[in-house]
Amino acid sequence: MRTAVTLRAALWAFASTAGTRIISLLSLAVLARLLAPTDFGLLAFALVYITYAETIGDLGTTVALIYWPERRDDAAQVTFVINIVMGMLWCGGTIALAPLIADFFNSPEAEAIIRVLALAFLVKFAGNTHDALAQKDLRFKARMIPELGLTSTKAVISIVLAFAGLGAWSLVWGHLAGLTVWTIGAWMIVPWRPTLGFPRDLLLPMLRYGRGIIGVNVIAAVVHHSDLLIVGRMIGARALGLYQIAYKIPEASVSVILWVASKVLFPAFSKMQHSGEGLRHAYLKALRYVSFVTVPMAAGLFVSAGPLVTVFFGAKWADAVPLLQWLAIYAGLRSLGTHAGDVLKATGRSGLLAVLGLVKAAILLPALILAGSSGVEEVAMTMALVTAGTATLNLVVVKRLLGFRWEELLRSLRTSLAGGLALVSTGLLLLRFIGQPSPVITLLLLIVLCGAAYGIVTWLVDRYLFTELIAALPLKRNRSTETDVREGEQG
Repeated sequence: MRTAVTLRAALWAFASTAGTRIISLLSLAVLARLLAPTDFGLLAFALVYITYAETIGDLGTTVALIYWPERRDDAAQVTFVINIVMGMLWCGGTIALAPLIADFFNSPEAEAIIRVLALAFLVKFAGNTHDALAQKDLRFKARMIPELGLTSTKAVISIVLAFAGLGAWSLVWGHLAGLTVWTIGAWMIVPWRPTLGFPRDLLLPMLRYGRGIIGVNVIAAVVHHSDLLIVGRMIGARALGLYQIAYKIPEASVSVILWVASKVLFPAFSKMQHSGEGLRHAYLKALRYVSFVTVPMAAGLFVSAGPLVTVFFGAKWADAVPLLQWLAIYAGLRSLGTHAGDVLKATGRSGLLAVLGLVKAAILLPALILAGSSGVEEVAMTMALVTAGTATLNLVVVKRLLGFRWEELLRSLRTSLAGGLALVSTGLLLLRFIGQPSPVITLLLLIVLCGAAYGIVTWLVDRYLFTELIAALPLKRNRSTETDVREGEQG
């Protein structure tokens, strides 16, 4: 029953996030034809700073609220007050620091953009508590309202203003408008409201838990966004614009699965941990399901990078193709090790998670700085190579913690890895022998034939996986389906 509830929550979370990412990609395809790479780079300067600031912005109380096993409303009150106070502090501090931030990126024209985007702290922090409560209660169906509202508003405003000739400012105002709609929507779907009281006895315990989460989040931000920082600082706005477009494609496909899964798995693992249930079986099953989706996405982006960029963004973005290929590999490797972090957070081992992040940061930062002196493609390649090693380290740690065998891990991954190999082989053979048809035809052929190859191979390797996924859908299940699932688990 627990697995079914978690899977249904994951499906709703995926439906919501997939919808927002599809809208985001479509709007990005339009904006890429209206704006130059430098315009995207100027916004990216500000967003890199905001991303780093948000990792410590709420002092870890939002994640603490999701984790907290009791006194839900009191924990929410602590989280809300901290968010409002910190939102005001970050907004004021960002406005004051804008000249220094722009100077760091060697981009004086970004100063005004950074000052305006400082308002994002006020808007987003006002909705963080309600969004955390929705996640805590696994109300991912309801979260579709603010998530879709954010993306749709952002897309419409940005495109309209881009047509009006506002350049990078079209992205700025679209971002702020989307966040405003998101916060309003979060308040609409969650009935909890703040009060005048303040449960002081929860403040220090939540901050202590949040302290570990802050460390984890800061290290995660360094690990996952330092490439943007280094490209912007060392190579420039145009290179950052190209890199960000390439980055957004796996982010809107592979990474969204990881994000959705983590939003569901962390509270689900936490509930299981507090109730005394073991996480070994649940983790292996989650890895099996997640890799079944992320591996073909990453492999498909790798083989189709050329026609995909040309069809959706235009020939002026051709320099983003090799970046996309390396970042697709990076996203696929990352998907194999990410959810070890959900296990560590759910079991209260945020300190160990922070240590793992420090190890990766200690390896990644010097490597990226060295790569940044060579070029933007070398930065993307470095992200993939370092992630191969750190994902393996994550798996080793969670294996020791949960006590499963390597054979069980490989059994969880065998279906997706076999299918991914078939997909890549089919794609590379197709590109070698079809000649030079139009990018649209090439992309369609890759989607159909590579998808068929993945489906056939994964069905032959593990047909029960399909049965389990169908059984988890919010539909009436028949006895034969449940029997197939039980047989598959026994096998």
